[in-house]
Amino acid sequence: MSEREDELVFETVLDAPSEKVWRALNIPEFRDRWLQPPADVSVELEPSSSDNLLTFRWSERNEESRVTIELTPQENGQTGFRLTHAPLSVPAAANSNESCPALLMRAA
Repeated sequence: MSEREDELVFETVLDAPSEKVWRALNIPEFRDRWLQPPADVSVELEPSSSDNLLTFRWSERNEESRVTIELTPQENGQTGFRLTHAPLSVPAAANSNESCPALLMRAA
């Protein structure tokens, strides 16, 4: 379950040791082949001191989000994989009732 309503969370178990998954996510050539970001998307790895947590800044058009990947080694040599994709800001919908700055219209 996600902590925030606007997050997307995916969980699975990968049939590979965590060291191999870690390497695939940290080497840009491997990462881009595996994650396959679209051509108009920029993916930048953010610094981390953890050896089981990766965070990427995902930029697409004028929107930015953060993709966090948590790896959990399993006893059977597999790896628990949890990906959380969260927008850094959520624009208000055009039809929302949220307050917005007053717009002035002037007749021509």
